[in-house]
Amino acid sequence: MKNKRISAISIVFFLFLLFIQLFSIAAYANSSWHWLTKTNPFDVLPFAAIATLVIEYIAIKKSNSISRSLNLFIVICIANIASFILPFAVLLLPSEVGYTFEMSIQHLPKYIVGIGYLLLTLIVEIPVVYFSFQNSVTNKKRLLISIIIVNAVTTIMVAIIERIICRGTW
Repeated sequence: MKNKRISAISIVFFLFLLFIQLFSIAAYANSSWHWLTKTNPFDVLPFAAIATLVIEYIAIKKSNSISRSLNLFIVICIANIASFILPFAVLLLPSEVGYTFEMSIQHLPKYIVGIGYLLLTLIVEIPVVYFSFQNSVTNKKRLLISIIIVNAVTTIMVAIIERIICRGTW
């Protein structure tokens, strides 16, 4: 039991370090950012949301044998909507330099999905999904682990896709 716990913590720590290394970006002072592609990260979001919903639904349902399919789908949709909206709440706040929401999306070097996004996703989705289905599963620990793993996997997948499709430069 202790070895499994150490292994799980080690894997999560390794993925965390890998994620930080892969997705860190440098900022250069006195320069102007522009996207090289016609697509920016905000344009990828609807497709990422649909893929994430499908993957999370299937993975959590299969790994926990949840029979209430419609309820699971609704809860996962609500949790994902909240976790997709939360990162944009910061962009809706008034900017020091006067950027509007649209200007922030078009001209700031911001990929949407990164380590902060993963943390926000876990903060939102773990309680919503876990507390909604903790009494419907035989193994609560498996439910919790499956929620964490599937969210980490989908977040990393979307981050990679976002960086492949959307390119920018200073």
